[in-house]
Amino acid sequence: MSKNILLIVEGNRTEKEIFEKAFEKIGYNIIQPEEKLTIDFDTSIEVIRSKYSKDKDNIVIIEGPRNRIHDFLKYYDENTMSLDRIFSDSPNYFSSTFLIYDVDHNDNEDVEEMFRRFQDETTGMLLLSSPCIEVLGDYNRNREKGKYNHLGEYKKDLNDFYNGQTVALIQKNLYKDLLYFLEKNYQEFNEPNIMEHPSLIVKKINELNERVNYPKEEKEKSYV
Repeated sequence: MSKNILLIVEGNRTEKEIFEKAFEKIGYNIIQPEEKLTIDFDTSIEVIRSKYSKDKDNIVIIEGPRNRIHDFLKYYDENTMSLDRIFSDSPNYFSSTFLIYDVDHNDNEDVEEMFRRFQDETTGMLLLSSPCIEVLGDYNRNREKGKYNHLGEYKKDLNDFYNGQTVALIQKNLYKDLLYFLEKNYQEFNEPNIMEHPSLIVKKINELNERVNYPKEEKEKSYV
């Protein structure tokens, strides 16, 4: 019997492109509703189920409600939103649910709160990219350390280096790179159980990243 897995991604393009190609390569059936995930999500579970494959595991990739963790949490709280409410008892339909978000300019407290709420794949597990998913194409690049006031500056620098092929590079090497990081985490944390790694990574992200968030009218000054 095929499994049905839900990926809630932060971005409207990059993450979708990366995971669609990566999972298609190993035989998953990919389903991507066009609309964004909100409290008024119109695509019924029956519409999604009509696209399921009985012969392959299915991955549903949906853009999440907000681009930043702080806004995501605020939106959830203000709308008393939950995956169960949207998908009518989602665990009955999805064997695993993952939320893929960038650390970006989020405060330490927001990162910790998001992880506290979503740390079980059966109801929703947070997977963090620090500072963004494009870093998967950058970890072994031989260069000086960089400082960027905006995440867009970092992404442009990386994309210029790879002649606009950053996403294609990540798609091609995703599984090799993920295995590299699993081994790296094992060595750094001295923890063979990979299910313990997320909480250890959250702590390390908060130790290594200085976040300075200015008010909305001076947002351009914010940096990590």
